[in-house]
Amino acid sequence: MKKWIILMLSILILSACEITDSMGISKDASKKIAVTKMIKSKDIQYVALGDSLTQGVGDEQGKQGYVGRLEKDMESWQGVKAVTVTNTAKRGRRSEQLIDQIQSGKIDDALEKADFITLTIGGNDLMKIVRSNITELNKQAFDKKRPEFQQRYETILSLIRERNANAPILLIGVYNPLSIFTKEESDMNTIITEWNSDIRSFANNDAHAAFVNIEDLFDSNNNLVYHTDFFHPNAKGYDLMTARIIQTLREYDLNKLSQGQFDFKEESFDE
Repeated sequence: MKKWIILMLSILILSACEITDSMGISKDASKKIAVTKMIKSKDIQYVALGDSLTQGVGDEQGKQGYVGRLEKDMESWQGVKAVTVTNTAKRGRRSEQLIDQIQSGKIDDALEKADFITLTIGGNDLMKIVRSNITELNKQAFDKKRPEFQQRYETILSLIRERNANAPILLIGVYNPLSIFTKEESDMNTIITEWNSDIRSFANNDAHAAFVNIEDLFDSNNNLVYHTDFFHPNAKGYDLMTARIIQTLREYDLNKLSQGQFDFKEESFDE
């Protein structure tokens, strides 16, 4: 009888060990189960505003610059079924001309329906100052015009928000194309940094806006990022711009920036 009792106890102990091991395996396995947030997909409207950078000038591959590349990436996002792009950008456009475009009412419908907006403006404002002061170019000329640019940029954002209060807006900064002609530090580098700081401040004051800094991407042509005009990006330059945009969206948290409308498709693990 004692032998049977011992045998039964042994079986129970072994069974308990197997259950414990099984539970342990299940627990470990649960760590490998991907946790994804489900967002209902929909057709989205992407509106691109600004100048030649948004128009895609210089892209020898014909992919519409960063806009076309970003559109392609957006198609893989959670919450996106299909993307319709309305690109209203124009080569040479300055901030006061963008204000005129928005105030004309011609793009009101596009802005009101926009689920996502990108903006490049300021490069031609800077080049206008360069051309106007070419014989005696100095920082004071830019400092004098800087408050006017700040006011116009603020007006642009106000006009956009009057038509669309919540769509995420990417405010893409400016860069110094003149830097490729000299390796020496110049006032122009300081000016670009200051104007980008202004644009960043506007993004920081809008809960659904993000600043994208591209200044360092075009501070030389060592990586062959310029078009043959040595002013606009080439296809490689636009590749880098798009990568920086996506990196910025990750840093800002796309899901939070879009109020839960979009997110990147990627696995996260339940620890």
